[in-house]
Amino acid sequence: MHNLIILVIIFFHISCSSNELKSTTAVLDEVYISSGVEQFSLGLLPEWANFSKIGSCHRKSSVRYMNFENIHKSFHLDYSQALHLQHMFNRKINAYKLSSGAADLLPKDESYIFHNVYQQVLGGRYDFIVPKFSQVSVVWIDHFLGDLKKLKKIVQRQDVLAGHPILLSDCLSSHELEQLAKKLKIDVLGTKYLSSEMFTIYNRQMEKKSMFIIDLSQILQGKNIKFFGKKRVENIQGEYKFIKLK
Repeated sequence: MHNLIILVIIFFHISCSSNELKSTTAVLDEVYISSGVEQFSLGLLPEWANFSKIGSCHRKSSVRYMNFENIHKSFHLDYSQALHLQHMFNRKINAYKLSSGAADLLPKDESYIFHNVYQQVLGGRYDFIVPKFSQVSVVWIDHFLGDLKKLKKIVQRQDVLAGHPILLSDCLSSHELEQLAKKLKIDVLGTKYLSSEMFTIYNRQMEKKSMFIIDLSQILQGKNIKFFGKKRVENIQGEYKFIKLK
């Protein structure tokens, strides 16, 4: 009996030590994975600060903005590739949250998504596919979100449809833009979307700026761009013809 008690005590000690080791390893793995992804991210804006100045709106969806400098140093991605990486990473995280109902992802899941997206970017497979048509019509919709009937009429204008229609928003995520287009039944036009996940604080030279910008010429390379908006702002950069909307 005495020997049995000793064996039980030894087994219990080994079991506890093993569990502690597994727990410690799991924590270390989580820290490693988390820091591995976080070094390429600028983090999430707090809810109260998740505001678009140019769109005059409070975003419902948070954007994980990427650190283009670190991405370029580590992976040698150019500006366009880093932008698509940011866009696709956010899209896949949001899709995962919507399908699973989870508010947050485990670090290992974020790491998996990040590296999966990175491989797609390396292979030139992007979620946003540039239209084949030479002329594109980029419609900045943020100032018309309060009047959807007017917005639909704008998108259906003859001069807009002279080019491939692209909806631009710093207020809405890509998922929200897609849902809006379906609601207005303008998705049947083959409409494409430049959402809040396509904005960044970096310019095409990988320099940090004091504002969020989108460079249309970098995204729509080689295209004849007409930009329809209520006003011209320096946040929306590139070479394009500006057409004022009222």
